Amino acid sequence: MANLAALLTAVNTPLEIQEVEKWTPDPTEILVKNEVIAFNPIEWKLAKLGIYPLHFPAILGSTIGGTIEAVGSEVKGYEVGDKVVASKKFGQKFGADGNRFGAYQRYVVVGDVMISKLPTGLDPAVPASIMMNLTCVVGLFTGRLGLERPPLNGSKAAKKSEKILIYGGSSSFGTLSIQYLSQAGYSVTTTSSPKNKDFVSKLGAATVIDHTGQSEALSKELIAKGPYDIVVDMISLPNTIPILAGVLAAQDGGNSLYAMQPAFGPETLPKGVTRVFEPWSDPLYEDGNQHLLEWVIKTYLPQGLANGVINPVPVERVAGGLSGVNGALDRMQKGVSGRRLVAYPWER
Repeated sequence: MANLAALLTAVNTPLEIQEVEKWTPDPTEILVKNEVIAFNPIEWKLAKLGIYPLHFPAILGSTIGGTIEAVGSEVKGYEVGDKVVASKKFGQKFGADGNRFGAYQRYVVVGDVMISKLPTGLDPAVPASIMMNLTCVVGLFTGRLGLERPPLNGSKAAKKSEKILIYGGSSSFGTLSIQYLSQAGYSVTTTSSPKNKDFVSKLGAATVIDHTGQSEALSKELIAKGPYDIVVDMISLPNTIPILAGVLAAQDGGNSLYAMQPAFGPETLPKGVTRVFEPWSDPLYEDGNQHLLEWVIKTYLPQGLANGVINPVPVERVAGGLSGVNGALDRMQKGVSGRRLVAYPWER
């Protein structure tokens, strides 16, 4: 059966639905019949802002759920017919040379590392919607910053002394981070709009601050609730970075502002404050962290969802299959809070 894809032919132009090659996996790869696309915010920035170099035509998208169609000769532990979710490593071959890995198509090639078998009866849209961000959460807080992981056996973690500020608690990255950190025993202060406050509070945040008011008042309240050992801006836009940078500048010690994306242009930060960004799943691929990558994919994701340890934000279906991708990108550009968008590429 032919493979269809939503192709980006130039930055900030509508994606076009075209027939493309049905890929053959290499010995260490797997071909998946893609049944659900989970959208990640970085994708609209790639499509509309070109924040990373692209080779056109490009098939974007990072995370999928579906059924294994073919297995490479060196792959162990997976068989044709297995239900899986998969994600490519952030930055992996953006552009035409990596089109086989893009999620915006009906058949996708994935490596045998960032792929997880699904428990029976679990809707693939749910784990697919959090997979990429979940690897980034563990990569940042444990792989890079050395914080402890939460227990999955029902036991309660000992309280830790570290206090962490998460700006943007109702974002997907924010909600996963709050759960991960609070369940590991850390004290989390976060921000949210009033409509999402109750949901964010139930995730384990010790303090939830309304971030919809004036930035000056918000800054004062955040500073008053500090000091913080770690400050993370889950939104990382020109209107949020100065607020968090001001919080860091007002407290003694700790000058790193951890961000979810690089600066879009020149920015001026207070003396001693540095924006720190990298693709936060990258630490999982470093020497000594391979066990963390395996734990996230093979244990934390499936068991956390099955046991109710991970409470994802609701998913919302975008109508139109591959034709709905443009609308999803437009919506993410305007801002999506408290939900994750998914599309079904076989839907017409």
